[in-house]
Amino acid sequence: MRRTFALALIALTLVPLAACDKGDRATPAAGAAKAGAETLTAAVGEAPGLTTVAAALKGTGLATVFDGTAPYTLLAPDDDAFGKLGETATMLKAPENGAAMAAVIKAHVLPGYVTVKDIGTALDAARGKPVRMKTMSGDELTFARKGEALTVTAADGSAARVSGSELAAGNGVAIPVDTVLKKVPAA
Repeated sequence: MRRTFALALIALTLVPLAACDKGDRATPAAGAAKAGAETLTAAVGEAPGLTTVAAALKGTGLATVFDGTAPYTLLAPDDDAFGKLGETATMLKAPENGAAMAAVIKAHVLPGYVTVKDIGTALDAARGKPVRMKTMSGDELTFARKGEALTVTAADGSAARVSGSELAAGNGVAIPVDTVLKKVPAA
C-alpha cells in the first residue's frame, strides 16, 4: 500500500521525491531530518506551538493513524494559524465538531515520508514551477518558493508558509505551517 501511495505522489508531482518510499520501510531518505523512535503523534504532542493540532489528533481519533507504522507527512498548522480563525477555531475545537476538525486535519496530510528538503528537491527538478501533491483527503496542494520561503496553497486559495523546523518521527514528518489550509465555515 505504501508503494501505491508513493507512486501516486510521484505521478502527481511529475518529479521523483527521494523519501516517499524506501521499499516497505517507513524511514526517511539519507540526508533527511533524523527520525526519532517516537510516533508522529508523540512528536507533535511534545512540540511547542502545536498544541491545537496535538489536541485535534487525540480528539478526532486521528492519533491512532499517526501511531501506526504507515508513513505520513502532516503539514501541521501552528497554534497561531488556528488563532487566525477566531471563533471558527473555537467552534472546531468543540467535541461535537470532531468530524469538521478531522476534515481540516486530513486536508493537511500527505501520504509518505516527505521532508522540506524533498519538497525543495522536487521544486528544483521542476525548475521553478510549482509542485502539486494530493492529500489523504483527496485535496490538491501546490508547493512553491516565494523568495526563501516555502509556500503551500490549497485548491480553495488558502495559502501558508512553512513556519518552523520539521519534526521527524519514526513513521512520519510534521512540518509546521502558519495558516490552516482549508476554508471552514465561520462560527
